[in-house]
Amino acid sequence: MPKPRVKDLAAYRQPMVTSLGLIMGFLLNFLAGWAVHDNQVSEIKSIADVVVAATLLPSLVLMLFVLYRILDISHPQENLEEVYIRTLRLYMTAIILAFCGVGVALFF
Repeated sequence: MPKPRVKDLAAYRQPMVTSLGLIMGFLLNFLAGWAVHDNQVSEIKSIADVVVAATLLPSLVLMLFVLYRILDISHPQENLEEVYIRTLRLYMTAIILAFCGVGVALFF
């Protein structure tokens, strides 16, 4: 039995946009509280801090790129399935990268 082809990304768009918005908001709040304290001095002092920054910042950039891809409506109709699959892979990569960064921040 052939799998059904994606005809419209609208059903996938809303959950991705919502979840990305929530995760990006939490990450930005985490970074704002973690990176600079009240005296405006950087708190990036150890290797673990550099690893956290090196995972969370690219993750945020990747999330912005995923958000652009999912909101872009100029994709040809016959390529929607490939666009969705690639966007989903980028989405999952960004989420995993962000969780790894937060995990490093929690345990080190």
